[in-house]
Amino acid sequence: MSEYQYYEFCRIGSPLSAEARKTMQSLSSRAKVSTHGASYTYNYGDFRGKPAELVLNYFDVFFYISNFGTLRLIFKYPENQITEEEIEKYRIKHVIHYQKHEQYGLLTIDINNEEGFGWTEGEGLLADLLPLYDEIKDNHYHFLQVVSAVHDHFMGENSNTLSNLLTKNTLSSAEKTFVACVGL
Repeated sequence: MSEYQYYEFCRIGSPLSAEARKTMQSLSSRAKVSTHGASYTYNYGDFRGKPAELVLNYFDVFFYISNFGTLRLIFKYPENQITEEEIEKYRIKHVIHYQKHEQYGLLTIDINNEEGFGWTEGEGLLADLLPLYDEIKDNHYHFLQVVSAVHDHFMGENSNTLSNLLTKNTLSSAEKTFVACVGL
């Protein structure tokens, strides 16, 4: 199987400045840059930008997926929109992490499945995942419970929690997209 990596950045609200678009274009010959985002697809090699820094400087959301079993989401919130204490209740080392950066906070979600995700395509998925950004901004943390259950499943622990979440049909459309992204 060949390598596949997909990176996508999104700015919610106002468009990117011409300088930001130029910066994103300069990071790779594979850049597809628009007024509200940038994406990069790699079948070999790696993206040379630093996603967290780029989100802090230009964007609100970052999405990464690879066929070797990694999915990453980064959400940037103004510091006053998120209750750090609530996020910390769901913190899992190397999986759910929140970090303050001056007037912003970055919520990072990392899922790693050592078996890989098989055939994966990232194009078009971020649009379906964007409602997760608003759910958390609105203090609805069900998605973090889903992330925890998915992580436990991949670690071979307590997969009943994930089964219960999936069978109770309590997942939002965006949460269903997330679960499908990780191959469950």
